[in-house]
Amino acid sequence: MGELMLPREYRVRPGNWRVVAVFIVGLGLVCLSLRNAPVSGEVKLLLAGLLVVIGVLTVSLRLRSFTIVDQQGIAAGTWCYVRRLPWDGIHDIRTVTRPEPVVPRTVAYAYRSDGRRVLLSCMDDRELPVLDLEVAGLRSLLRERRPADWAPDPLAESRIARQTARAERSDRLFRWMSGWRAGVVVVVLTGIIGTLFLFAGS
Repeated sequence: MGELMLPREYRVRPGNWRVVAVFIVGLGLVCLSLRNAPVSGEVKLLLAGLLVVIGVLTVSLRLRSFTIVDQQGIAAGTWCYVRRLPWDGIHDIRTVTRPEPVVPRTVAYAYRSDGRRVLLSCMDDRELPVLDLEVAGLRSLLRERRPADWAPDPLAESRIARQTARAERSDRLFRWMSGWRAGVVVVVLTGIIGTLFLFAGS
């Protein structure tokens, strides 16, 4: 990745908006089905409003997710904030493969000099079929853009290792909660919500 290719911007691929469209249509169908639900009008209005909020947040999340690479560094945006990382404040850029069934499976992180990591939005195997090549290009650009007197923090790798260990513990918990256990949780929550609706409508 050369200097003439900057700024470089990563956003949701146009084809991936179809998934969001299907999700919004599904929410609309649920809203329509609420008209015949055996609950009070206030509960129907509350549920419809909740579904609208979920739809708006979903679209907003996709619209505001981006990563921009320019002369000054990397900006990673989500629906609630944008993090700007100058080149001399980045220790490394790496990919991480997450446990199934998480999608996307492989994502990219920028690791700060203090070892903390920042997710690079839209830099994953769902939005970028050639993710490894893109990350390799960014790492090359990182080496070029750092000041000549830049030196890595000797404690950065140990901090990254500790954070990686914490992330792996979270991943193990997620794997434990997946599969049949996730089904049990869904069934229990559905039963609780259904019971609340029945009491609210009575």
